[in-house]
Amino acid sequence: MMRSVKGLCGAAGLLAAMSLGFAVSAQAQAERSNCAECNRPASKVNTSYKYKTVQRVKNVTQYKDVNRTSYQKHVNRIVNVTRIQPVTRVNVVTRVHNRMVVLHQTQHVAQTATLPTRTVTTGKTVQINHPTEHRNCNCN
Repeated sequence: MMRSVKGLCGAAGLLAAMSLGFAVSAQAQAERSNCAECNRPASKVNTSYKYKTVQRVKNVTQYKDVNRTSYQKHVNRIVNVTRIQPVTRVNVVTRVHNRMVVLHQTQHVAQTATLPTRTVTTGKTVQINHPTEHRNCNCN
């Protein structure tokens, strides 16, 4: 399949080049006649074509999606539980027997009491002699 497509592409390219070659040669003859009218030397054009076939590679990735379904059971179980709790009624009677027992013991107790602060005031007089100041002049 690919060889036939390559062959068709090559043949189409060859035909296009040949038609282009004929168009160029007709144009060159028209230019020679123009040059003959204006008395300029006509330039000769030699055209050669070289062909090279280039294969264009196109990488295509095709994806085929397949769905595979697996079913998984999720069970929601609801359990109703009835709980029975037996009740035992107990009547507790507390009997208090009051008996008096005398215990002899000696206790030594020490207490510390804080009295208000007593203030003692003393005083004395101290004589301080400063040098004489002269307020009207700047000397000491």
